[in-house]
Formats: sequence, C-alpha cells, structure tokens
Amino acid sequence: MLGKNLLTRLRGRENSPADAQIHLEDGVRFAEQGRYTEAFEELKEALRADPDCAEAQIQIGVTYHKMGRPNQAIKAYLAALEIRSDLVNAYKNLGVEYDGLGHFLKAMKMYIKAVVLDPNDPELRIDLGMCYFNIGSYADAIKAFHQALDIDPNNVRAHFCLALAYLDLNDKKSALEEKSKLEELNEEELAFQILDKIQRQSLRAS
Repeated sequence: MLGKNLLTRLRGRENSPADAQIHLEDGVRFAEQGRYTEAFEELKEALRADPDCAEAQIQIGVTYHKMGRPNQAIKAYLAALEIRSDLVNAYKNLGVEYDGLGHFLKAMKMYIKAVVLDPNDPELRIDLGMCYFNIGSYADAIKAFHQALDIDPNNVRAHFCLALAYLDLNDKKSALEEKSKLEELNEEELAFQILDKIQRQSLRAS
C-alpha cells in the first residue's frame, strides 16, 4: 500500500503546473535559439504536464511565427483562448498574424478585444489604428493614434503613424506638426522620412 501511495504521489509531481513551467521555460529558450524542434517538444511536454497551461499554447504560436508559419500560429493562439478567453497576448498575436495575411478586419476584431482587456497599452491602440489605416478608415486610424498618445505622449510610433495618416489625407500641415514632434524626440531619421514623403507628394501634385 505504501509503495502504491508513493507511486501516486510521484505521478502527481510529474503532471503538475510546476513541471509545466519548467518545460515552458525550456521551450521558450530553445525557440529563442532557433532550435524549433526541441522547442516544440518542450512546449508539448508542458501541455502534457498541465493541459491548462495556456501560455504553452501561446509560445507554440510564437514559435510558428518565428518559423514564418502564420496559419499554424493562428491555430495555436486560438487553442490558447479555448483554455482562457482573457489572454491579451493571444488576441494581440492573432491580430499580428491576420494583419500579416492581409485579413485586416479579422485583425481589427482581435486588437479591439485586446484593447478591452488592456486599455492602457498604447501599442495596442497603434496596432488597431494601423488596421483602420490599411482599410482606408483614416478618421478611425487618427482617433486610435491619438488615444495611444493620450496614454504615452512621447510614443514615437504613434507620432509617425499619425503623420502617415495625415499625409494620406493630404493634410501636410498636420503631418509637419508630427514631423516636428519626432524631431523633438530626437527621431531625426523618421522625421526625414516624413519630410521626404511630403516633398514627393508635392512634386506629384505639381
């Protein structure tokens, strides 16, 4: 009887969240090293140890993303959301994959869900704004970029994206204002890119 109880305890230790965390960390490390086969082995071991380890599913998706396999990454992120429906990173990463595939409306839905869960992340607002930008909904894009700047007034990416949106609307004055803000933030190269686009736009118009 004692031997049986000991065996039961050992099995419980083998299939535990603690063991899952160890496999998860090893899987992430292997993925960062480009050792994808080993990464998948460790991440699958994490799921065997703890089937509710949603982070392992997310990292499987991240690994597929590193390999340039967006469809498999999407499946992994969706599997993570089946475990937990409040995973900001799963929604954000789904947005990235859909965006990369040109499925902007799907990406937008994912970013909106991520924003609801984490309203104080300016990068999510920018990602959402870029989706609006890509479908030509400039007013919504500009609104999202301004919301990002309400959270982080010195967000370089938000200022740059705002400038691009204003340029597409042929609002050179506002684009130049964003260029000046980029210069104030010591982002000379990005400011030059905006100025170059303005000059090219002026030449095409003349």
